[in-house]
Order: sequence, then C-alpha cells, then structure tokens
Amino acid sequence: MYMLEDFLKIKFKNGIAEAYCDERVTNAVGIVHGGFITTLLDTAMGSLIKGKAVTVNINVEFLEPAFKGKLKAKGAIIRQGNDLIFTEGRVYQDKKLVAKATAVYFVLREGQLKTIG
Repeated sequence: MYMLEDFLKIKFKNGIAEAYCDERVTNAVGIVHGGFITTLLDTAMGSLIKGKAVTVNINVEFLEPAFKGKLKAKGAIIRQGNDLIFTEGRVYQDKKLVAKATAVYFVLREGQLKTIG
C-alpha cells in the first residue's frame, strides 16, 4: 500500500516523524508550506495510536517559519478514552520550535469504516 508519507518521504515511528524539506514543499518565498507541517504533525501524533484511527480535529499554531532542511515532529498522547484519543505535537527545525498542535483521533472498530465505490 502506497501512503502519503511515502510520497513525501516522511520517516515515522513511535511518535516521531522526520522529513527533509526541499523546494517541493516550499512556497514562492522559500518557506515550508503549512500543509506539509500539518501532515508531519498528524503523522507523528497518529503514529502513537495502536490499531486504526482517523483524525477528527487538528489545530496547528505556526510559531516561526521553517525553511529547506530537516524538520522533526514529536507527538504525545495526553488522554485516551474508549473512542477518542487526544494528542499534542511539536515541530522543530534544528532547536527552533516552528509549530505546535493538538489533535483528536477517533478509534475505528472492526467493520466501522466502509469504502465507497
């Protein structure tokens, strides 16, 4: 199965997601797109969840611009219920905090998600 993380060359495991940013993920002034940073955060936080889950809400605060080079996101679970998992994450470039986020994931049960088509 081919995933978005493969296409974007994001490496992830146990709450850490890393990627090298080049001109493919920057805008016209050389700043990394917010959507890419959001994807990195979602990947880091989501990688902590055992089983299958979907993002139902993600809030990102962009604190500093990120440029070409390595970005590293770190995620943590802050609360886990039966159906919902609450997480938080941060993205760094070198030691500079460039963004932080919170997200809520819905845990999928067997047969709960059906494909269309």
